[in-house]
Amino acid sequence: MFKRNTIFKLISERCKISFKKILSKTEKNRISLYCTGFPEKPFIERYRIKYGIPSDKNEDLILKGKDYSIIKNMGFDAVSLWDFRRAKFDDKYNSEKNNESIDSWGRVYKNGWYTWEGVFKNEKIVETWSKLKTPSPAELKKLKKFLRNTEEIEFVLSLPGLFEKTWQSMGFITFSKSLRKNIELINKVIQFFYDYLVKLIKFLQNSGASIFLIADDLGYKQRNFIPKYLIHELFFKKYQDIVEMIHSGKNHIILHSDGYISNLIDLMIEVDFDGVQSIESTAGNNIFELFKKYRDQICFIGNLDNGSLLTYSNPSKVGLYVKRLIRSAKKYNSGIIISPTQQLNSIVNPESLRVMINTVKEYNEKVFF
Repeated sequence: MFKRNTIFKLISERCKISFKKILSKTEKNRISLYCTGFPEKPFIERYRIKYGIPSDKNEDLILKGKDYSIIKNMGFDAVSLWDFRRAKFDDKYNSEKNNESIDSWGRVYKNGWYTWEGVFKNEKIVETWSKLKTPSPAELKKLKKFLRNTEEIEFVLSLPGLFEKTWQSMGFITFSKSLRKNIELINKVIQFFYDYLVKLIKFLQNSGASIFLIADDLGYKQRNFIPKYLIHELFFKKYQDIVEMIHSGKNHIILHSDGYISNLIDLMIEVDFDGVQSIESTAGNNIFELFKKYRDQICFIGNLDNGSLLTYSNPSKVGLYVKRLIRSAKKYNSGIIISPTQQLNSIVNPESLRVMINTVKEYNEKVFF
């Protein structure tokens, strides 16, 4: 009996899919599944009821009221943690106008909605801004304990993006005008968020984090937010330094971006990101062409679109699409990790997600056995 149990344990260990190994290209045979953050409550409840997904009732897998054993039991190998990008106790500040508030990033909200406006209108405001703080020592202690006690699923710490936070804190109109008339202000804001990001990464690394994802939406449908040469000119060196810092600690880093980014993949490779996540087909990204062009230079993550494929398509088409993704990636020796493009929200069809997960699991079982 002992020998039989030992064999089953060894098989279980060998069957475990390592998100980190696939990301670092040391595992090329099997495919990993990545969950883009904890799903919205209406979706997770529907999915649990429909498929009888249990909780382990393990306090070690609960963080900030979210039971990550459910994500593990759904079949995911890795999931993002979004809760440690900034301190939460000073989240919103009242402005001088009625129904408006300002968050610690410097973004202006009205009646709870972000207005595409920000408060960083001049260098003095940037220099004196003290509302953005890293998570408290108590919060980081909770994270450290959580990461130390969980081994059955890998965690990806979400980080703020330099481009996204720069234009949001300035407001898009001010940012756009400053590209022509006041590039010094933009550089000042970028440096502010870069300094914060470096400090945050060090804190998270000290808490045991080893995989990071920078969330920085760089595109609309069919085009980038700003021209590629400006992305290179303003953000390239800063991101290169951040990636180098993370890699020096033998950690891994992914760039997440919604929108069209196919023409930016060469920059991401040059910066040395380990992976790029989302790859929205509905925004004009053709992942099959990217496989062919870039092969194993970077790991591609995502491409299962929340707003179309996982919501409106027949679940059987989802399975066929996942198989096509895997075949194409293998043909060109490209790294591929299957995931939704964004957070699983209430409109996603649970059956489609189930098919996505099961198709990957079936492929991995065939590879192993």
